[in-house]
Amino acid sequence: MIDGYIKSFEQFGEPLFQALIETFDMMLTAMVLSLVLGVILGFFLFLTRTNGIYQNKFIYFILSGFSNITRSIPFILFIIVMIPLNRMIIGTGFGVDASKVPLTFIGIATFMRFTEQDLLDVDKNIYETSYALGANTLQYFTHFLLREARSSLVLSFTSTTVSLLSYSTVMGIIGGGGLGYLAISEGYHNFNYELMWIIIFVMIIIVHLVQTTGNFIAKKYDKR
Repeated sequence: MIDGYIKSFEQFGEPLFQALIETFDMMLTAMVLSLVLGVILGFFLFLTRTNGIYQNKFIYFILSGFSNITRSIPFILFIIVMIPLNRMIIGTGFGVDASKVPLTFIGIATFMRFTEQDLLDVDKNIYETSYALGANTLQYFTHFLLREARSSLVLSFTSTTVSLLSYSTVMGIIGGGGLGYLAISEGYHNFNYELMWIIIFVMIIIVHLVQTTGNFIAKKYDKR
């Protein structure tokens, strides 16, 4: 049995490494944009919600609708309906680069909702404190809200990253490649279950490293 795993690794060592690179390539872009835009849009959700500082039902409806609709569509169908947008943005509907578009959208939609909830969990007296100290909206966000919510935001981004890794496994439907595609095409379809289990094991390790790193950083930032 062990010999089968060794042979599979020797035979598919190079494709496995290439699939790993493709997965990281897809995820890196989605992670960076999800982090930046997710925090910003999540902050606007927080500000414009009912009883928010700048309550605005229209803006909240648009942002909340984007998050809800994006997350409610089964991801494999979401990939397909995003093909025309992929062509508009990067000039092609297929390939690793095209896969970054739907991954980014789902990452932003997920993390912005996490961000809204994390900001809502911050002590309500923080706003009064920042107002008393003369902070404007940007200063309130950067020096007070983010500082208080950063531990929760790290854990939320960690969960978003793990979700992106899971989503990336079906990117083979538009030629995105990656670990999931290799596991299905060369592992499951060709009855090479040893390769499939090797890839599953690799992904378990990645998730464990991501979660452990996120927990460590969150603990460092948690000053409660």
